[in-house]
Amino acid sequence: MPPMAYPWILRDLACAGAAGIVLELTPVIRQQIDLCRRWGFRIKEEGGGRFRLEYDQEQLVPLWVERETPALAWDRTVAMAFLSVSSTNTEAMALAQRGAPQGTLVYAEEQTAGKGRRNRIWFSPAGSGLYFSIVLRPKQLREKWTLITHAASVALVEVLKDLTDWRSHVRPLRIELKWPNDVLLSSKKCAGILLEVASFNDQSAVAVVGIGINVHAVCFPPSLAIEATSIEEVVQTPIPRRKLLVDFLDRFQKWYLLFEQGRYREVIGAWQTYCPMANNVKVLISDGIETKSGISRGITEDGALLVRTDDGRLETVFAGDVSVRKSGKTKS
Repeated sequence: MPPMAYPWILRDLACAGAAGIVLELTPVIRQQIDLCRRWGFRIKEEGGGRFRLEYDQEQLVPLWVERETPALAWDRTVAMAFLSVSSTNTEAMALAQRGAPQGTLVYAEEQTAGKGRRNRIWFSPAGSGLYFSIVLRPKQLREKWTLITHAASVALVEVLKDLTDWRSHVRPLRIELKWPNDVLLSSKKCAGILLEVASFNDQSAVAVVGIGINVHAVCFPPSLAIEATSIEEVVQTPIPRRKLLVDFLDRFQKWYLLFEQGRYREVIGAWQTYCPMANNVKVLISDGIETKSGISRGITEDGALLVRTDDGRLETVFAGDVSVRKSGKTKS
């Protein structure tokens, strides 16, 4: 199924602001307005052929995202929005191959084949989450690029912690990171991060960081319900998606700048603060073929997990699934 872009009329309505815009209701215009409304965009008809897009902090209107996102680590954010797409990472990488600048943001209301780690699918129902990818062109050595995932993880944790600042009745949240790319709320996964890297013949290597966040409460498939949750399910209050997205883009750029300045230890240190499983915890490691057990001993400057296995070897784990064994914490 080909990607379905946002209705083009949204940009005209967003540009018009509170004044709205007078539209001649041709079949094409009516089709555009109906499509917008079916996907949850709040277009109000005010008489005399005038239409207005009602402003709020939920709707992912591209012009609003671009205007509200500060330019810290790149010149400006260019938003490419889709109603439906197979994968935002796939679209972002295709744009990167065509020369899309750093800071190009690709997002969708739904993904039909959202990418997770190890060829898994990220559950991406329409209008319930944030599914987005960012094109990056890092200047650091390529072996350090895995730390972009850590920078994104820390940024998201900080934004979630800030929920109590703009939702005063939200109780303190138990937020943790799970190596290498999961964000947990109350011990359940609410977000995942996937970094993909590619090189093209006519340009230097490019990175695309894709992020999926479960925002609104949804009915998860039985296979996911035990381990997945959404932010709203935990905090029990409405969370506007665009504000969450813009806040994340702001915070991520700050951490990405530290990465680009070579301040890896700051990124790693912050990440380890939120990842209790990274130090002196009994863990199980699986690469899909073999499972080993051991004790975590921190992470390297490249973001790999150090594990002292039960046979006494210190292994550097670059990929795989890591879980905490029931016996939990151990002594150093």
